[in-house]
Amino acid sequence: MRRAWPCLLAALALAAAACGEKGRPEPGIQMAVSHEREEGPESGGGGEGQPKIPNKLVVPPEVEKSYSAIRLAWKNSQTGKEGQLDVPLGGSARVPESEMEVRADVFLPAFTMKGDAITSQGTEPTNPAARISVTDQGKEVFSGWIFTNYPDVHPFQHPRYSLLLAGGVKKGG
Repeated sequence: MRRAWPCLLAALALAAAACGEKGRPEPGIQMAVSHEREEGPESGGGGEGQPKIPNKLVVPPEVEKSYSAIRLAWKNSQTGKEGQLDVPLGGSARVPESEMEVRADVFLPAFTMKGDAITSQGTEPTNPAARISVTDQGKEVFSGWIFTNYPDVHPFQHPRYSLLLAGGVKKGG
């Protein structure tokens, strides 16, 4: 019984940490661009007592059928100009008046991490997230996930431009 107490305390600590804001990604969890859509290795975790790191990406078919692009809000801090930019999923678009190109890989309208997978809990935009990469003058300056509800988690950082996820663009809309 003595050996069970540390495990029980660790489980309670993890549960308490996970009870923060519903859907808010943990900043310490790495959500790298390397998440593949196929099954990954089952280990996916740190070591004993470490939370599992999601190692596969599951985009539900209904999400793929519903969305064609992401919408980004952009702002040039030097000129004050701002606007919105639609980036097709699987494609790219140039940020106006810049040499920055944004590529949109995945959009999840109801982002969640379940066990070892990153997925969406439906097609309604309750917790929108997108996996993007940004190049500036041909050099990659950002690659990862951005979130509408939590723009401070894994934010895009650039000395001149800001990019925020405004949401997804529905097909035919």
